[in-house]
Amino acid sequence: MKDWIRNALSIRQKRRAAPVGSLPPVGATIVRGPIKMTITHDVPPDLWDWLVLSGWRNMPVKNDRRKGMQASKSALKDLIDADPQERNRAHSRILEQAQPEE
Repeated sequence: MKDWIRNALSIRQKRRAAPVGSLPPVGATIVRGPIKMTITHDVPPDLWDWLVLSGWRNMPVKNDRRKGMQASKSALKDLIDADPQERNRAHSRILEQAQPEE
């Protein structure tokens, strides 16, 4: 009912970004909109700061059932290996190559 009222009165509010979490452990998942990336390597603190500024956040729930896109398994390694000046270009490639989840 509340959903219908919000739609009828056009009073929907866009959700705020999730709060910044701590450095994710290996095996965790981070998200940026509909794109998910699995943490396969230890993330350096400077890279995590950069990822947070780029919109990545820790997964807010343990079992996320929403369908979305999955970044490749080598995506994080590509970002770690990328020169800091080339990170934006590597990040754009990762976002473009994300595949629908199964």
